[in-house]
Amino acid sequence: MQTLEGLLAQIPKYENILTVYDESGYNLLQKSVGLNHVELLRWILQRHRPDVNRSPCSLPLHIACLKGNEECVELLLKYGARIDTEGRMCFPGPHCNNCEASVHRRLPVPDDDDMSKLLQIPSTSNCERYNTKLQNAVCYAIDGDQIGVLNILSQKMEEPWVPFRAKKPLLHLACERGAWKCVQQLVITRSEEINLIKDEYYPIHQAVLHDGRFLELLIQHGAITTVRTCTQQMTLLHVVIVAARKSAEDTHTTLRILLERGCKELINEPDSLGNTPLHALIVRYALEEARFGYDKWNKWDVLRLVRFLLQNGAKNSINQAGNSALACVFRHVRTDWEVCYELLSMLIKEDGDPNIVGRDGSVPIIICLVPLINKDHLHHFTHTKKVCFLNCIRILLQHGANPNCSYRSNLTPLHVLIFTHGLDCNITYQHVLQSVMDMVQNLRNSNDMLSVYELAKTLILYGADPNDVLNGKVTAGSAIVRSTIDHYSLRGQHVNFGVDDGNESSSGFRGSFRTNSRYTLFYYIILISKKEFLLTDPERTFSRIIHLFYYSMAHGPLYNCLKSLHNFYVAQVPNKSTEILITLITSLYKQPRTLKQICRQSVYKSLNHKLALNINKLNLPGPIKEYMLSFES
Repeated sequence: MQTLEGLLAQIPKYENILTVYDESGYNLLQKSVGLNHVELLRWILQRHRPDVNRSPCSLPLHIACLKGNEECVELLLKYGARIDTEGRMCFPGPHCNNCEASVHRRLPVPDDDDMSKLLQIPSTSNCERYNTKLQNAVCYAIDGDQIGVLNILSQKMEEPWVPFRAKKPLLHLACERGAWKCVQQLVITRSEEINLIKDEYYPIHQAVLHDGRFLELLIQHGAITTVRTCTQQMTLLHVVIVAARKSAEDTHTTLRILLERGCKELINEPDSLGNTPLHALIVRYALEEARFGYDKWNKWDVLRLVRFLLQNGAKNSINQAGNSALACVFRHVRTDWEVCYELLSMLIKEDGDPNIVGRDGSVPIIICLVPLINKDHLHHFTHTKKVCFLNCIRILLQHGANPNCSYRSNLTPLHVLIFTHGLDCNITYQHVLQSVMDMVQNLRNSNDMLSVYELAKTLILYGADPNDVLNGKVTAGSAIVRSTIDHYSLRGQHVNFGVDDGNESSSGFRGSFRTNSRYTLFYYIILISKKEFLLTDPERTFSRIIHLFYYSMAHGPLYNCLKSLHNFYVAQVPNKSTEILITLITSLYKQPRTLKQICRQSVYKSLNHKLALNINKLNLPGPIKEYMLSFES
């Protein structure tokens, strides 16, 4: 102090000494508190009377509380330092970018590969903590785990003329920030806060995020282990698995303590999202896999923890209604197929049902296959991934997975496997829609028509062109159609169905009829006219495919085809079986489509007839998307 007296004496009395900064951007008052230089601090406060509650960051009282300088704290409080004033802490390092004093020195940018720095994940070590939040003196005392300073502040807050009261109970703050010394005293002095909820959490929810000693200390002093968070309804098991970011060994130890202390009855209890602790464990591994700042777990860690939960009663969580654990594996573990297979095998051996739907209404086999459509084609997989992926499919099928399941009524495993390889529905030895229409000949009852309709609709949604003219390949169906047209010919001459014989003058029909009779719609109607049980079906299931073509075909081909059909049947002798069919054709021919239906067909054409593949690229409301995909009135 004597060395500084000569220099300090040159400073005029009551001069604003706080405006003088060193190369790091800190003034003499902040430096003196940081060095715990009580005499220098007292001299500055007595001689210059600075405003101790004013600074861009690192208020003197906050520095003293964080470092545990009790004499400085008492002195600053005596000279008017306020406990409730909030500020960020940059001292003693460089100023952060959010700080007003950052012009003096900026915080260096972290390396791109340092995930924990990029996410600014706080460390549990006080010396490594870098805090940019606005906090008051109490928070900084707890951050530094300074129980002596906290006692001084607590006594000050109890004085009736001090208006400040902590926003959160001190025990909550101490548990949240991992202040061991503070927690040790507060569980005794503030025991009424042990089972007090604040901002949805109990102190024990914060305690499980730190060392096991915090949890054991609270349990010893009467903390209830069966409490839940309010909104998310998470148990302590959920919190320690998902939120604690502990190593696998520490997670196992904490889970064992909780299960021994009353949490075993909650092992199958879901949170508000329907996730049990078993589901949470799978999600936790997926978060670690995505490098979201979690401690590294290998596959043996997650398998050991899953086995530990199953051994302690989590078996009922596997087949939870509406949230299958098998589906959860495929939904969250997206890249590590080896872990997928091991988890799947373990869960199925514990009586996992592969047909229980997941939270989005899909079964495990669908979730396993759907990524192939979106991005992960098998040829991008390594050999090990391919083997594990195929083994996942195999083990699901071996244990009863239904290969004919569907997702939201319009996506089956067969669709996934077909359309993931870029099938062109219009390039085949014969048109794919013609092949589907040929299936009509083998129908046994009218209900089978629904399957033909679903397949035709799927192909049309994924690129099959309903306007294409059929080629000249001879099939059983084309022979029936040709025979029907030949029989209709008044002179015994026929339309060469699909093949131009070069002798148009010998045809009994105009060239336009020859073209129109090659449309798939014409082909289908001729085939169903030979199935009397379809035409007399009270449900009129045959009409669904007719309406499908009516809503999907372009205007010109559609009405040319309907005109030829109308003329074709009007010229015949009517009979009871075809009466309904003729009435339907006539009504469609004479009734134009609505504006909404025309708009849908225009969009369908603009998307190159691949409506299902491209509909999500359009910025349309959900109901309109459903209408577009339905191909109904």
